[in-house]
Amino acid sequence: MNNELLLNNIINKISFKIGPSQNVRKQYIYRFKKKIHKFFNKEKKFINSNTRFENIDNLDQEVIKKLLDIHAYSTIAIGFIINQIAKNLDSDSVYLNIGVWRGFSMFAGMLNTKCKVYGIDNFSHDYADANPSLSNYEESKKTKEYFLKKFNNFKIKEKHFFYDMDYKKFFKLWESKNKKIDFYYYDGEHSYKNQYDNLIIAHNFLGKGSIILIDDYNEADVENATFDFISKFNKDYKILKKFKTINRLIHPSYANGIILIEKIS
Repeated sequence: MNNELLLNNIINKISFKIGPSQNVRKQYIYRFKKKIHKFFNKEKKFINSNTRFENIDNLDQEVIKKLLDIHAYSTIAIGFIINQIAKNLDSDSVYLNIGVWRGFSMFAGMLNTKCKVYGIDNFSHDYADANPSLSNYEESKKTKEYFLKKFNNFKIKEKHFFYDMDYKKFFKLWESKNKKIDFYYYDGEHSYKNQYDNLIIAHNFLGKGSIILIDDYNEADVENATFDFISKFNKDYKILKKFKTINRLIHPSYANGIILIEKIS
């Protein structure tokens, strides 16, 4: 199955009560219900109830159930897309996730799949930048502990691997082992420089037919860096799908936007 057909099949299994083009701020009943669920500490469950899945088997339902239990700023729709792409890879293929945070995007590629999965994160997110009351040390410690506990529960030793390091250092290690990537998901620091640099570096490890998934595509730096990368290698890549959401950050459909790219040569 070619990647375009694969993604069409995946997307056709997903539907939303509130779609990417609908403004959440104008969905007053939704916002009221969301506040009530937040009061009872069930906000995440309510947000993900916006997504419906059709024509999926029992194993897929079990994967969704497990992913719903992971603390994430992403949405279950994105987790499902990651899982279904990874599920299509064979045991010799590699899914590489840069920026695992609490593990949602990495675990999505690990559950009910045959491929090898690598996660990279040095837990250097600047929490205090968004909320000065937060301690970067304490928040990073909690995040790392949460991730490792879940990872150790889910991992299969022979095919699931995690590296606690900067992604640029990891790629130097990867180069020395002459490794290739079949599915690449970058969710690290999203400045223009890092967004562009990671794609330039990853380019050397991607073979024909490899898929790149980039999130936070609503952000100008992410979109511009991705566009500049595709323009630089305009004969090597094509856009498979892109979804911007009308609201930034956490829209209940595709969060802060995603784009999927295929290496065609």
